[in-house]
Amino acid sequence: MGKYTLPEMPYAYDALAPHIDAKTMEIHHTKHHQAYTDKLNAALEACPSDIQEKDILAILSDINSVPEAQRGAVNFNGGGYDN
Repeated sequence: MGKYTLPEMPYAYDALAPHIDAKTMEIHHTKHHQAYTDKLNAALEACPSDIQEKDILAILSDINSVPEAQRGAVNFNGGGYDN
């Protein structure tokens, strides 16, 4: 299991209705955000342990320290995870 897990939503899926319906919020959280989480963890597994131990914001703010082979995946999925 990777370091990062899908965070809990700070509000109910239907909290933004009628502007955004509950099903859209649920799909975004459980599918899209989960995919960013899983792919970030997979990319970090191939990185040195000193990078894996950092907070995601520290990793993203020093993205050039990530090996080139994983940099794109960490940058994209780390940004999606944090957003």
